[in-house]
Amino acid sequence: MERRWQLAKEFMKERGLDYLVTQANEGVLCQYVRWFAEVRSLHYTYLLFDKDGAMTMISHGGTGGKAIPWEVGLTNNIAIPVFNNACYADSFAAEKAVEVIQKKGCRKLGLIGMNLITAGFYNNLLEGLPGTETVDVTDEFDYLVAVKSAEELGFLQDACDLHDAAAYAIPSLVYAGRMEREFGADLYRLALLMGADEYLSNLFVGSSRLAGPMFALHYQNKIIEAGDALNVLFEVPTMVGYYADLHRYFNVGAPAPEMLEVAAAGIELQDYLAKLCQPGVRGKEVFAACNDWLTRNGFDPEVRLCGHGQGYGLVERPYFDAFDPMVLQENMYLAIHPTVKAKGASVQIGDNFVVTVDGAKRMTKHPRGLTII
Repeated sequence: MERRWQLAKEFMKERGLDYLVTQANEGVLCQYVRWFAEVRSLHYTYLLFDKDGAMTMISHGGTGGKAIPWEVGLTNNIAIPVFNNACYADSFAAEKAVEVIQKKGCRKLGLIGMNLITAGFYNNLLEGLPGTETVDVTDEFDYLVAVKSAEELGFLQDACDLHDAAAYAIPSLVYAGRMEREFGADLYRLALLMGADEYLSNLFVGSSRLAGPMFALHYQNKIIEAGDALNVLFEVPTMVGYYADLHRYFNVGAPAPEMLEVAAAGIELQDYLAKLCQPGVRGKEVFAACNDWLTRNGFDPEVRLCGHGQGYGLVERPYFDAFDPMVLQENMYLAIHPTVKAKGASVQIGDNFVVTVDGAKRMTKHPRGLTII
């Protein structure tokens, strides 16, 4: 944490910033608040960080109390006694933020994650700080979040190891005649017992002869049948807070030839993309290379993304999509998961990697390919 706070202070000094402001709205894409304060909140949470390193958190709680009962480096821990869907209260958090900022004054304020900052908070913050210059610093700040320290990479390897262990256990939970939901519930329980935290929103399952769609728990209502390929996406955070990505296929009995074909192609493509992930390459260049490989080999192009960064957020930059200009740097932590579709089957092999000077090195240890049950 001291390392991060020092990085933030240096970042602010270089840009003449007096305050940084960011917001978290849920527990899955909340990496900025957690990066600063080690907090994963159920409620909308606002965080202020000043040039001297003083940190303020504003979130739900009783008047006069604390927003959270535990603290890591907080100077101010402010509770507001309303929920964020109470439209009459859209100024409450901003009023508290303005009170804090006005004590020291602010000529220039940096905003992190404009897509995450609510309109009510933003509008009322600016109204309460007339004459203050605001600037969106997200693009530059994302490099501080994306490049992991040696300590963080150790925690991330622990996350990968948890996912590996779950993958090895899955064959003992799958058999013909079970509902997808029964298997999904077992996987949820296994994740919790292995040390995952409660944000288990990315446990997706789908069973069919040729793998394709997968579904969240609410829609896992099919009976698993002999011959089915079970499509499992397992992305959960550890209790320390770091995510990993593991996407695997388990066939109940003999697999369809199409499944073997696309699974082999998926591994080949993932290896190709990993080799490209060297410092200096842009996220969108990896995406372009993915689609070039797919079309050259007779497969449908990727229309979403073929990978992304991870950490405290389930999905972080760099994005391997058609748009992200972020330049890869050494020690960025990635999930690489290109989709290969052919003859009715669709496979997305997902593993975690760390960027090195020689390309991305795989941190996931579970074998890729189709596991036969």
